[in-house]
Amino acid sequence: QNGGAVTAEQLAPFCDEAPMPLDNGEEERAYVDESFVLPIVTQLDGEPQVTEEGDIVYIFPELMKTSASKSVLPNRSSEERRESRILRRAGLDEDAPTEVIKRLLMMNGISTRGALERGDLVDILEKVLPEDNSSDVDVDDPTLLLEREYKFSLASSIQTILAGGLGVVNLGGALYLGNLLGQYALYGVRLPSYMGLVQQFFPLLLGYAVLFNAIPFVRNIWISRQNVKIQRRNEVRQSWKSLLEQKAGSVKRKMMAAARFGKKLKQLGSGGRDIVFDTSKDFAEVETVKQKDDMKEFDKLLEEKAWE
Repeated sequence: QNGGAVTAEQLAPFCDEAPMPLDNGEEERAYVDESFVLPIVTQLDGEPQVTEEGDIVYIFPELMKTSASKSVLPNRSSEERRESRILRRAGLDEDAPTEVIKRLLMMNGISTRGALERGDLVDILEKVLPEDNSSDVDVDDPTLLLEREYKFSLASSIQTILAGGLGVVNLGGALYLGNLLGQYALYGVRLPSYMGLVQQFFPLLLGYAVLFNAIPFVRNIWISRQNVKIQRRNEVRQSWKSLLEQKAGSVKRKMMAAARFGKKLKQLGSGGRDIVFDTSKDFAEVETVKQKDDMKEFDKLLEEKAWE
């Protein structure tokens, strides 16, 4: 769409470390530090260019061959888009195998009885997923990179409360049992039979009870902190997109300069004579063409010698 030339403002909605854009009252100020675009520019072999106005424009020669395609994303049916959205909400890839979906449901204690096809598993997954509070955010928007927040669990609220209660009871029982066994251990008494086995492996039981409660607690804290960072990054990206839609001040000037750069750049492969190597042809065919070209060049040299 941009002819292979873009500005830092146009790249900002796709960056992780982009700063919050300037306020409307400061829109005429130039953004001096554009280091946040370096990861994208480096990964995509971009090249910075300075315009006549002194602004920086980034060109991507390697990506220009795809700029002529009318649509980068394949046309998908509404059912396929729905399935992709559900799988992403569950933290899975869009092309996740059916066995992975089934395994995820079983790991969370969700019955897959009656599910004969992939669509049935997706329907079950949609029913057990927590409500999506970000329904107003279009993560499929190609002009904006938005991250989905982490989900603590696929279980319902009731199942989560019951699991938490079980953990508390488990830990309380382990502590109570430890108090009883400690009274015997204080006098150096080793219990016989089954109770002796319990006394021997009590540290493992206590460790299991502690981890059963500690792991979800620590994970919940980690997820909360990560979601705060994700919300911050999404807010910055949306702010940059709004700024681009306004096209005011220096942003408009830089975008127009990038558009002029894009028109000047020659698209790779726009003509047959520009193609150095075509991967659609096999090696034998390429060698045949090369030999014919060499023979024509040899005949041309002979003709030139003959005229001399």
